[in-house]
Amino acid sequence: MPGDERSCATLFRRLLEMNATELVHGAYGIEEDSVILSDTLELENLDFNEFQATVDSFQMALASHLEAIAPFRTC
Repeated sequence: MPGDERSCATLFRRLLEMNATELVHGAYGIEEDSVILSDTLELENLDFNEFQATVDSFQMALASHLEAIAPFRTC
C-alpha cells in the first residue's frame, strides 16, 4: 500500500473502478497492507466449472491490471 493518502485514494478509486467494470468473478479488496482478489463461492454446490471460471477470471485480472496497480507497490 502506498504511504501517502493521495496515492492511496488514487489506488482505491482505481480498484473500485476495476471491480465495477472489469471483474466478472470476485473483487479487489484490502487486507492489512495488501491488495487481494477475493471471490465468494458456495462450497455446498460448487462444481469444477465454477471454480475454474473464478481461477481464469483471477488470471485475466492479474495479467491485465498489473500495469495499473504496479506503480502503487511500495516494496
